[in-house]
Order: sequence, then C-alpha cells, then structure tokens
Amino acid sequence: MKAKSNSSPALDRRRSSRGARSVIHARAEIIVGSSFRHWLAGYQTGDVRHWQRAFTFAVDMLGTERAQIVCTDFSRWVRLLGERSRRDLEVLAPNAPRYGRDECVAMALIASYQHQACPALQACAMTLLGCEPSAELVDRSSKVAERLTGFDEILPAHALHEVVRQAEPSVHLLA
Repeated sequence: MKAKSNSSPALDRRRSSRGARSVIHARAEIIVGSSFRHWLAGYQTGDVRHWQRAFTFAVDMLGTERAQIVCTDFSRWVRLLGERSRRDLEVLAPNAPRYGRDECVAMALIASYQHQACPALQACAMTLLGCEPSAELVDRSSKVAERLTGFDEILPAHALHEVVRQAEPSVHLLA
C-alpha cells in the first residue's frame, strides 16, 4: 500500500523552480494568492472559467460549504479592488509557479488585517489601489481576513515581508 503524502496537490503545484530558494507556500497563502489571481483574471477577461477554477480550487482546499462562503467574500473583495484601483491590477497566468507583485501585496493586505498591523495594512492598500482605500474597501478586506481567520486559515506573520520577497522581481522595489 502506498503511503499518503502530507502535502496537497495545490502545495505541490506552488513549488518554486529556483533550487535552494524553493518555497512551499502555507495553505492560507495559497488560498489568498490563488483566489485573488483567479477572481481578478475572471473580472478582467470576462472568462467564467477563471471563476470556475477559483471555486473548484476552494472546494479542494476548504470543502464545499466553506468554499461557497469564501468565494462570495473573495469575489466581492476583488471586484471592489478592481473598481476602486487607480492602476491596472496584474496577476500571473493561472498555473504560474510563483505569485506576482499584486498577488503578494493582496496576501500581505489580508495578513496585515489578521495580525492587526495597521501601517502595513495602509501601505498594502495604497500599493494595490494607487490611492487611499475607501471605508467600503477597508470593511470588505477586513471581512475576508476575519472569514479566513474563522476557518483557521491564518496567513503567517512573516507573510507581511516574505510574500513580497518571494514575488516577481518587480516587488523587490517595495522591500
């Protein structure tokens, strides 16, 4: 009988191909980064397959009931980010092995809410939006963070720094 692996397929897919600097992202990082990626790609392209991927991915990670709740929160949050941003938000291709700048900043934004790091929260929101965040966006971001916390999906505190370091080279300008 074959031994069952402790890592999920989603974790295995996120392995970096950069040798010694390989990182397997924590489960919560994968949920936030991939959800942001798929929901934003769907809004930008109008291709419903991105949203289907987001939901299927969430079901695989969280189960059907929690996935429905989390996908509702993410769809509203990402739509609002897209509507309020004064810059074009960018995501990498659906199967990219790393996260891009905006995906990392989105993770850091949620991590800052979960760890009550107000200066980081403000900096992440302004970086994503290119302007001051509205009260509605602050509320929606907080709800996403609280929902994930309630499901024990907490981004590690180092996500505030680490996700930026692990992103595409353009992120290094933020560090």
